[in-house]
Amino acid sequence: MASISNITSSIKPTKPTKMTLDFHFQTRSSLLQHYYRPLSLKCLSAKMNNGNVKMTKTKTILHDLYEKQRQSPYYDNLCRPVSDLVPFISSGIRGVTTNPAIFEKAISSSNSYNQQLRDLVEAGKDIESVYWELVVKDIHDTCKLLEPIYIESEGVDGYVSVAVSPKLANDTKRTIEAAKWLHKMVACPNVYVKIPAIDESIPSIKEVISLGISVNVTLIFSLPRYEAVINAYLDGLEASSMNDLSKVSSAAAFYISRVDVAIDKKLEEIGTAEALDLTGKAAVAQAVLAYQLYQKKFSGPRWELLEKRGAKKQRLMWASTNVKNSSYPDTFYVNSLIGPDTISTMPPDPALKAFMDHGILSRTIDAKVSEAENTYNAIETLGIDWSCVGSQLENEVLDSFKRSFENVIECLGKKARMQAVDG
Repeated sequence: MASISNITSSIKPTKPTKMTLDFHFQTRSSLLQHYYRPLSLKCLSAKMNNGNVKMTKTKTILHDLYEKQRQSPYYDNLCRPVSDLVPFISSGIRGVTTNPAIFEKAISSSNSYNQQLRDLVEAGKDIESVYWELVVKDIHDTCKLLEPIYIESEGVDGYVSVAVSPKLANDTKRTIEAAKWLHKMVACPNVYVKIPAIDESIPSIKEVISLGISVNVTLIFSLPRYEAVINAYLDGLEASSMNDLSKVSSAAAFYISRVDVAIDKKLEEIGTAEALDLTGKAAVAQAVLAYQLYQKKFSGPRWELLEKRGAKKQRLMWASTNVKNSSYPDTFYVNSLIGPDTISTMPPDPALKAFMDHGILSRTIDAKVSEAENTYNAIETLGIDWSCVGSQLENEVLDSFKRSFENVIECLGKKARMQAVDG
């Protein structure tokens, strides 16, 4: 495993109005103690001038993950100021993912949004419009920060994901319109618009892709739904009027840890020795088979025709990589799903922190395919319906995102009223 060096900042003014950011590197223990804190980020108070940040980097396991295993590490978090992301990018992070829960935490726990909130309210914006303007600014600024990676990788990495409103998930047409609006407002080629992989949104994915908008399809919990997502992507590419498809990108976010939570519970209810022996194996087994499906669907005559038009494969993204069962190793899901042409999106604590400290750099995604097939089939033989579990989890997570969305709107309303009282 590659050693990790600490990143500290020194801000040196070259002119009274300009500051450049230099990074220095110290020890592994200092990095973990200083930058990674449970439930919050202690990031550099970095300054950006016209979006330009000067930084040097040192090799970490994240760089090796990409260079040696061709897996892209993405950071599952965002807070203002977005310059807080600089040390993570320097350490090898190649993209950023967000969701309504992340923005709920960022906006409700920070004063960094207060001035923009005040300006927007004074301009007559309603609270939901205020929320979207706050989000669009964060996403736009982060896209600019990651633009060098996007350019250097020729559009493979450097993406920042932002979700359409979870309230629109069951409305195909409004989801399409929301995706078009977000794409236009962020106005960066490296933005991923997140659309959930529920029944009503599958046609939305096809339409949005056909319009040349890059999409991160989220909330995938089962193999049948994943295949529907791939087909929507391929259908969208084929329906596109663009001759050059190279600017269109997509990721398919397969959720991991929540699958084990749901299936482990069912296995424990069954309670036999055979069932209990399968606990902690379901999520990884299904993900391994998803990778096999990915390889199958993105090969052959249909794909080759699209590839001639410049199309990129829709990469699998491993989401929900924090373990939710404390008896499992904290690097369990990240270590178990390393393989080429995939993305591993990691929350700061514990997944990213743990992997950088003691992750194992080894190709695991297709090391035990037969074992994964046996596990998948054994769970099914016990009477557990994978698709039903997927639908259950889809509804649970979508409901949680709706609550986060409602909570942050309520929080912004309270902040706006307090600002009005304070005058």
